[in-house]
Amino acid sequence: MGGEDRISELSDDLLIEILLFLPTKDATFLSKRWRFVWRKLPRLDYEETGNSSSKSVWWLLDESMRFHNAPSIEKLRINLGVQCPVDADVAKCVAKAVDRCLRKLNFYLDWFGEPITMPKNLYTCKTLTKLVLMGEILVDVPCEADLPSLYKLVLEDVVFRDEDSHVRLLSTCPVLKDLDVTRSYSVYDNVRKFTVKVPSLLRLTYTNIFFQEDDDDTEASLVIDTPDLIVSPHC
Repeated sequence: MGGEDRISELSDDLLIEILLFLPTKDATFLSKRWRFVWRKLPRLDYEETGNSSSKSVWWLLDESMRFHNAPSIEKLRINLGVQCPVDADVAKCVAKAVDRCLRKLNFYLDWFGEPITMPKNLYTCKTLTKLVLMGEILVDVPCEADLPSLYKLVLEDVVFRDEDSHVRLLSTCPVLKDLDVTRSYSVYDNVRKFTVKVPSLLRLTYTNIFFQEDDDDTEASLVIDTPDLIVSPHC
């Protein structure tokens, strides 16, 4: 005997709450009643499987972002690995999310291609409160950059366009409270003097394994001008 399908009679708002418990890739492959509900999900998560021989999650990211139409995105997490084709325009997906009042972005890229440049509108996003950039990402900050709501910033093993890129980025964050920077010896990030001048900053974690013990470059340094800092950096 067929049971009554009461779940399909639920409102879209309730279905969205249920779908938030599922991985994004699973939420996009459901029955006819649920088929289009995922387009309104406020939180999206795309992560590679870790198997280099498997198909990249990029195809799902690209396809789903074309149809996603929620008025705002609370959180977008993108984790792309070596499976991702090097000609994939992953930055355009970020640009679309920003246009939907993105609040939190966690972006990790570990592929065989060159570091990618984030879309310019990311650096002028008024709603962004948390930004995590890791891996093959080129930080190139435009002159019109303005991140008035950003309170947490994580930069891990990224590459900066020039010596002043990170300075321009930090100067656009008037309410930044938490900064986490990791610089790796495996990545030449174009910065010798890393300057942190953020009056609002309360917490700073600075991990530098970029320079070796026998590095005789005296110009390599960390400059801190944060009068309200309550947690000291470490190297």
